[in-house]
Amino acid sequence: MNNTDFYCLAIIPARGGSRGLPGKNLQTVGGRTLVYRAVRAAIESGCCHRVICSTDDDAISAEAVRAGGDVPFRRPDELASDTATSMQVVRHAVDRIEGERGRPVDLVCLVEPTTPLRLPADIRRAVDLLVNADPPADSAVSVCAVLDAHPAWLRKVVDGEMVPYFPDMPEPTRRQDLQRYPAPYRRNGAVYVTRRDVVVRDNSLYGRRCLACQMPPERSINIDSFMDLVCARAVWQELLGGVD
Repeated sequence: MNNTDFYCLAIIPARGGSRGLPGKNLQTVGGRTLVYRAVRAAIESGCCHRVICSTDDDAISAEAVRAGGDVPFRRPDELASDTATSMQVVRHAVDRIEGERGRPVDLVCLVEPTTPLRLPADIRRAVDLLVNADPPADSAVSVCAVLDAHPAWLRKVVDGEMVPYFPDMPEPTRRQDLQRYPAPYRRNGAVYVTRRDVVVRDNSLYGRRCLACQMPPERSINIDSFMDLVCARAVWQELLGGVD
């Protein structure tokens, strides 16, 4: 299926406030802001028909436009608070754009600025996975392998005592014994591609059948703190060659 068979709306959510890292969405990795990188990745993927930024901040809005994105509305204050959810922001954006178009979109692609080492190819792979899925799927979401926190190692503290989180998964005595268990993965926040009806009908980014779009751990850094930012800058410089 080619991209003339569907209409994909890319949404870049980027509010101005951030508790963990002030001005987070305008921080830079490799000389480009997180917002700029998210917009460019969506545009350069070649499969997003419109790339919009949902923001309440004038500086972020200007940066998104500078990157080639569109800011067709200002995010309402009630959706720019710490308590607003990504799903609320996505629904608001979809409703606004569909009202403007006069007809529904087909796919919704959420591209978080806080995973700046994502590539256009990652977005393209996620879209391809979803539109070519057989049997059909509801969504495709980027994930990465968990290398340092296998479920067999997890513990919880109960009355000061360490207790296995999963008692039926005994801790192996050798690292290679972990191969007995399925490899664990986690969502890395880089890209979510969802069928429009799942977003609107189910109020979900996942639906019932969600496909995994795998990305390497080194490009899966999600920036919530200054240390995350330092790590992302180091990976961009040392492992990715410091070039776009």
